[in-house]
Parts: sequence; structure tokens; C-alpha cells
Amino acid sequence: MRLASVAAAALVLIAALNLLVSCSLAPPYQRPVAPTPETVGELSAPLPAAIVLPPFGQFLPDERLKALTEIALKENRDLRLSFLKIRETLAQYGVVSSERLPWLNFEASHEVSGGGGGVRTQRQYETGLVLPAFELDFFRRAADMSLAARETYLASQEAFRYARLALISSVAGAYLDSRLAFEKLRLTERTLASWRSSKAFIEQRIISGQSTLLDLERAKAMAAFAEAELEASREEIIRAENGLKLLLGDFIEKELPAPSSLMNWKEVDLPSGLSSESLLSRPDILEAEHKLKGAHADIGAARAAFFPKISLTAALGLMSMDLASLFNSSSSRWSYGPQLSLPIFSGGRNRANLEQSLILKEAAVAQYELVVQRAFKEAAEGLEVRRILKAREAAQKKYFSAQTKVLELATSRYQSGAVSYLEVLDAQREVFEAEKALLELKRNQAVNDISLYVTLGGGFPEPPKEAAIETVNLLEERK
Repeated sequence: MRLASVAAAALVLIAALNLLVSCSLAPPYQRPVAPTPETVGELSAPLPAAIVLPPFGQFLPDERLKALTEIALKENRDLRLSFLKIRETLAQYGVVSSERLPWLNFEASHEVSGGGGGVRTQRQYETGLVLPAFELDFFRRAADMSLAARETYLASQEAFRYARLALISSVAGAYLDSRLAFEKLRLTERTLASWRSSKAFIEQRIISGQSTLLDLERAKAMAAFAEAELEASREEIIRAENGLKLLLGDFIEKELPAPSSLMNWKEVDLPSGLSSESLLSRPDILEAEHKLKGAHADIGAARAAFFPKISLTAALGLMSMDLASLFNSSSSRWSYGPQLSLPIFSGGRNRANLEQSLILKEAAVAQYELVVQRAFKEAAEGLEVRRILKAREAAQKKYFSAQTKVLELATSRYQSGAVSYLEVLDAQREVFEAEKALLELKRNQAVNDISLYVTLGGGFPEPPKEAAIETVNLLEERK
């Protein structure tokens, strides 16, 4: 009992000394200045440094899409792999961090020796606690390696958060593709029924001599065109549904809430401009910053390799030539010894490692700036596209309304014999194409709004609170 207490006190003293006297050789970290303008989008008033958007579940206007998103977050295999990457980097962080703490082993041995010429056989028994070679981290080589591993772990957390957002955005896009294909199918079915009625009407007029065979063939051609469009829409539905199921990670049919119509899709409230600084909370930017911090720590570890390495070995236990007297007080033994290692010649390895770490740090800076610029580009593009799509929708609605009136007039004039049936066919085709284009615009608006919501920083979900993730707090407490 006394032996264990002495060993524990010694370990605490060594660990405290190791943490207090060390000094890092890593360069001080300073966040790079964002290589972007200060604001994004149109400025109508002074903008806050950050914007507050509702949680994703409140943002989505479609109950079926909400349900599909929940399924994808639970079942998607790519997301599961991303989470396992978090656990892998956490385990690696634990491995590297353990190098900063002294190890304590219990060892027991029994050695028998002898020889020829009448040499008597001898036995030796040993048992006790052993401290293997433990590096006194005066230059924070192990500490900087641990810090780099920690930043890698934190980067993997941000990568997981970004993967969640990318999945939600992808599910929304696939779902809206599916809704577009389905509603185009319904539009084509209604149009085909109308053109078939027109064909039957012309057949009656041919009997009475009011229409020609040319009008009938044109009506048949339009019906055949609609039939081809119908099959194309069915193909789009199959592809969209299978793509959506792959994102969901679940091909089993489930009961889901009724979908919303694209024409009735609610417009969401998003800002027309914001401060570029508010984009710095995006997970992909935070991931790049954690990698940059890790690169700084790697430089410190590489620099420490040029300095002496001091290790300590110690043992505290019992030794006896006779097993019966092994546990007597006179059998106690102890030993300790420092070891100094000073690099003199390593074939340029240390210098090459330092040069590599400096280059990797510069690459991490460039990567961080690239991610920031990409975020700015996505935000600026999303805001501008949103404005353009609103203007296009308003114009397309006017065009659709005008073409509907043209069709009514052409039909009336044809029935009175004022125009040929070609005028009616052209008007019918224009109305069909105009309504289909309006559906596509509504889909594009919904997709852009969801992507913009993610880009601007809304709905960034916190990392999962599984026990494996929480253990990082325990690792921090051990330092």
C-alpha cells in the first residue's frame, strides 16, 4: 500500500513538472484576414455582425420534406462514415495525448542462472512498479503533437456538421426534383386529356365538313407529343425517387405527410445582405481554421526535434534470491536515471521535417482563404440568384396569364371559322410550356432558398453528444 502511494505521488510530481516548465516553439496563431469584401448582397440598413435564422425544422415549409430529412440524418451511410471519422480522430487524439503522461507498469520476474565447472544454480525474484522511459517535455514536442491531434479531432467535428448540412441540402434538392417530375406528370396528363378531346372534336367537325384532315393530323401529332412527354416525366420520377432513397439510406416505403404543391410553396424570409464576418461560423470555415491551428502546432513539434530530449526511467520494488524472503523489508530496491539525447547528425531529416511543416502551414493558410472565398461566392451568388428568380417568376406568371388568354381567343375564333386550327395548336403548346417553365422556376426558387439558408449560417446543427465525443473533456482534464 505504501509502495503504491509513493509511486502515485511521484507520478503526480513528474506530470506537474512536465507541464509547468515546458515552453512551446510553435509560432503564435493569428487568424488570417478574410480576402473578401466586408459585406455580401444588397445593403438597405446597417448590418449586424451575425444573423439569426430559425432552426432547420422551422425553416422548411413542407412537412414531408421535414420527415425525409429526419430519416436521412439517421440512415445515410455517408453521414455515418463521417461520424465514424470523428470517433477515429478522437481515438487518435487519445493515443497522442497519452504520450504526455508517465506510464506505470507492474512487472514481476523469475530468473534462473548457472553454468559448468560446479557453478551453483542461482535464482532471483523481482517484483515492483516500473516507470518506462518518460520524456520530460521541456520544449513541448509532445504537447504540440497532442495539440495538433486535438485540432484534427475538432476539424473532424466541423466536417461532420458540414456533412449534415450538405446532406440536408441534397435531400431537399432531390425531393424538389421528385416533386417537379410528379407535377410535370400531372400537368402532362391534363394536357394530353385536353388534346385528345380536341382530336375527337375535330373528327366530328370533319364529318360536318368544318375541319380538314390536316387539322386532324395536327391534333394527332400534339397528342403523340404529350404521350412522349408523359413517359419522359415518368422516367424523371423514377430517377428522382431512387436518387432520393439513396440519400435517405432507406429504400423501404414509409408513411409520410402529404407533400406541398410547388405552386403553393411558401416563400421564406431571408436577408438581402449581410456582413461577410457572419459567414465565419460556417462549419467548413471552422474546419479549415482548426486544420490551420494544427499546422502551427506541427511546426512547434518539428522545431523541438532540434533540441535535447530528456527521458526519465525509474523503478520501485522488491528483489530477493529466495521467494520466501521476497516480501521482507530488507528486499526493497529502487532506481532512477535520466537520459539525455542530443541530435547531432540525422541526414537532414529534422530540417526536412521542419521545412515540410512550414510548407503545410502555408498550404493550410491558402486552404482557409479559399474556403472563405468560396463561402463568400456562394452567399453572393445565392442572394443575387434569389433576386433574379423572383423577377423571373413575376414575368413568367404574366406570360402564362397572357398565353391562357391567347388560347381562349384562338379557340373561340377557330370555332367561328376566323382562324385555322394551327393557331389553336400553337396556343395550346405555349400554355403547356409556360406552365411547365413556371413549375421549374418554383422548384429552382425553393432549392436556392434552402441552399442560401445553409450558406448564410442557418441551421448549423451542433455535433452529436454521444459518450465517445464527450470523452474529449476527460482528455482535457488530464493535461
